[in-house]
Amino acid sequence: MQTQDKDKAKSKAEEKPKVTINAIPNWPTGLIISKNEKIGVSVAEDLAVVLTKNAFEQLFGWAYSTPREISCLGSVLREGNRFIIEQFYLLKQSGSSVGTELDQTGMAELVERLIAEGKREEAGQIKCWAHSHPNMDVFWSNTDDTTCRLLVNDYLVSIVVSNNFAIRCRIDIAVPVPVVFDNIPVVYQIPKENLSMAKYAEEVRNTVSQKVFSFAGTDQGQDQGQDNFGSIHYCEYCGYRHAEGECPLDDAENWPQVLNDSDFMF
Repeated sequence: MQTQDKDKAKSKAEEKPKVTINAIPNWPTGLIISKNEKIGVSVAEDLAVVLTKNAFEQLFGWAYSTPREISCLGSVLREGNRFIIEQFYLLKQSGSSVGTELDQTGMAELVERLIAEGKREEAGQIKCWAHSHPNMDVFWSNTDDTTCRLLVNDYLVSIVVSNNFAIRCRIDIAVPVPVVFDNIPVVYQIPKENLSMAKYAEEVRNTVSQKVFSFAGTDQGQDQGQDNFGSIHYCEYCGYRHAEGECPLDDAENWPQVLNDSDFMF
């Protein structure tokens, strides 16, 4: 037994001691020679996210159709400093009153479907993520921040909506350095088509009847009304109430003087 104990002690003594290697810290980049101030960012004044009529109706239509949170992806067309959301896509997902989670297979299926339909360019424009906060304020939760970091490639437009058309928007930039621009202005795109007046003119023509106004004093008519109460009626010709056969416009002297101006419209 003593011999075995000596052999064990000898083998332990011959073992090399383990070397502990500490993590190498970040090497200093150098001496700071600029002023020690916060980093400033300059943003273009015309920077905005634009919702087309179709995208606006899709987003709020889906959001207001359920008390649960919903998510959707959108295609973005960039024109200068304007990021135009042309269309949203509602994917397979699970949601509750306080959360929403997209199905990863649904995102892949969307891209595959667009490519199969010959819309490869549109598939590359899926750079918007939108979700709803029913009965809550519009804000970015920690989960939202994580989702934005996971979805952003070069840039990502993110939108959150809530009751009464409340909306908040941010743009995450991944390269060359991570940057987040929050509270981006969101505007509703005005249709470019000219306003069709024919439809409204037809509705006015069928609804509004013509009324002739008299500028003659009404005192005389009121006196006559008191004396001939039983015979007073409403006159469609002058727009006043008077005794039958006593319309003030029957006398040409009571006709209103109309300005002879070609720009004057009735």
